[in-house]
Amino acid sequence: MFAIREATRADNEALLRLEADSPQGTGISIVIDREDYFYRSRLHDQSKILIAEEKGRLIGVMAYAIKEVLLEGELERVAYFYDLRGESSYRRSMKRGLFRLWKAVFEEIEEAGALFIYGHVKADNFDSLSVTTKIGAQPVASFSILSLPSLKGRAAELDPHLDTLEEEVHRIETSVGVRSMRPLRLLDPYARGAELGYLRGIYRLEDGDSAAQVSAWDLSKIYKGRVLHMPLGLRALGAGLNPLSKLFPVPRVPVVGQRIAYLQLFDPICRGPRGRLLLKRLVQQIRKAAYKDGIDILTLFVYDDDPLASLPGFFPEKVLHYHTMVRPLSSSRMPDPPLYLDIRDI
Repeated sequence: MFAIREATRADNEALLRLEADSPQGTGISIVIDREDYFYRSRLHDQSKILIAEEKGRLIGVMAYAIKEVLLEGELERVAYFYDLRGESSYRRSMKRGLFRLWKAVFEEIEEAGALFIYGHVKADNFDSLSVTTKIGAQPVASFSILSLPSLKGRAAELDPHLDTLEEEVHRIETSVGVRSMRPLRLLDPYARGAELGYLRGIYRLEDGDSAAQVSAWDLSKIYKGRVLHMPLGLRALGAGLNPLSKLFPVPRVPVVGQRIAYLQLFDPICRGPRGRLLLKRLVQQIRKAAYKDGIDILTLFVYDDDPLASLPGFFPEKVLHYHTMVRPLSSSRMPDPPLYLDIRDI
């Protein structure tokens, strides 16, 4: 007997087991260890998790959120899908009912009046790309995630600007403008992040006519990554660097079995001729501060066509690539890039 229903708190342990069976990546393989499967849903005002069962066994899950975002300056209702997971024996083909899970989600979000449904899929996650393509989604933009280890060393004091959060978020909102996929009020996700204790701060460096800033989000209390596989080259690099990192400001390389605490950097903004250089300097300072707080990895998120910032280069570094996939629903309307990357979506 196949059934689709809304997940409840009683499903948490089964969902966590399914998550543990869903590693991410091909070269570096990492699984996310959550304490609470529902934490992402609490970041959204209107969200739902649907699960598929067969003979009482959990075989798949898909979550979605209904959001109001700007499209060409107008406020429109769209749907965001996330946490698509399939039990390992079903995952490759998504047969025997999991497409019915997609269909159930589509019916609900169409009833909610969403123009389209979108999600972010890792560029080398070929199973998920295949599934989303088969149901009519197409890539509209790509973003990169710069992954860096924290650094031992003395960090300069940085003002988190949390005492002037409304003013600081207004600065970000003004810089971003009415970009597609931006919430009408950026203060809403920032205030929610501060309320839940996830927002570490909004940090900025200025030098004459140039400046750079990012917002830092720490969710390490509710989830961590766990390394399942590392390429031989990185394992050899770690063998040489990791002992030195205890004494000198050189990066640590994750090792197999290690649980990883992340600090996520969003809304990067550069201004002036030295803006990108200042962004690199700012990230270096945050890496050193993060080391003292037990953070292992920092991740910086930037759309590839972002007019406000681009990824600075580091060594060693790892850059992950994602596609934003969009499937039209009640109309053929699609978001025009450049897009805004919402922290709640990651």
